[in-house]
Amino acid sequence: MTKFICISGCTASGKSGLAEKIATNIRNSVIINTDALQVYKCWKILTDRPNKSSAYNLELYGHVLCKDTYNTGHWLNDVKKFKDNSADKYEAFIFVGGTGLYFNALLNGLSDIPAIEPKIRKKSIKYSDSTTFFIKELKKKDPEILEVIDNKNIRRLQRAWEVITQTGKGLKYWQKKTPYPIISKEKATKILLEPSKEELINNIEKRVEQMIEQGVIDEVQSVHKRKWDTSLPFSKAIGAKEIIRYLNKEYNLDQLRYMISLKTRQFAKRQRTWQRKYMSDWKRIDIRGSREIDIKLFTENL
Repeated sequence: MTKFICISGCTASGKSGLAEKIATNIRNSVIINTDALQVYKCWKILTDRPNKSSAYNLELYGHVLCKDTYNTGHWLNDVKKFKDNSADKYEAFIFVGGTGLYFNALLNGLSDIPAIEPKIRKKSIKYSDSTTFFIKELKKKDPEILEVIDNKNIRRLQRAWEVITQTGKGLKYWQKKTPYPIISKEKATKILLEPSKEELINNIEKRVEQMIEQGVIDEVQSVHKRKWDTSLPFSKAIGAKEIIRYLNKEYNLDQLRYMISLKTRQFAKRQRTWQRKYMSDWKRIDIRGSREIDIKLFTENL
């Protein structure tokens, strides 16, 4: 029987490392990207995307052009196609990433919301630099949704406004019409990494330094020259905006390091808040500064 393993946690918590260790112990396995920004082909260094030429089978990494709009529904469809076409090929599917909405859709299903009309999408993009418009509109049209989504998350607010404007019904209505999930959450092994605050900060600072050493500034500069569009999801990658400001001489290198680290820590905090609310049934692991995890604890009973 095929095994399904889900590994999540905030950014820089060690998810990919654990996934690779498990894949080493289950030789006939595949690691499936569950991160909303590692899907983009243009972001290799900025998102710490693994190398496809590695010793592990990798899927749904860097397969989307930056000019394309890619959302949870697109990802779920890609997973379904891959699963249907390779169910007999692998002993284990290892889903790894920090995008909670992807895991929620995978394990709980995703409502079939009608496509948003271009004129509505164009208007939402026009106001996508601030939460003010969407909060004001949703207070009038769909106040219930403001009680359950992150009011500081512009993408969530934007999506809620688009749906109520397009369909006349709020997200909660469509969520109740959700079809069966691709993978039953009762059959999946769900692991949530929770490093200490000190270790997480240390990991983030190391990652920022490593990104700079690997050439992330050149990567962002190249993408910015060729295809920059702030209305598209790829441009929201943490660090991209800060590097552009550095290139425009608004920051020096030390300020750049600090700002990317700060933005990453703030993002990690939001991820943890989401995980506490929606991943309460996941097996939590406190790494406590050690990367030597007994993989048998996670694989022997799969």
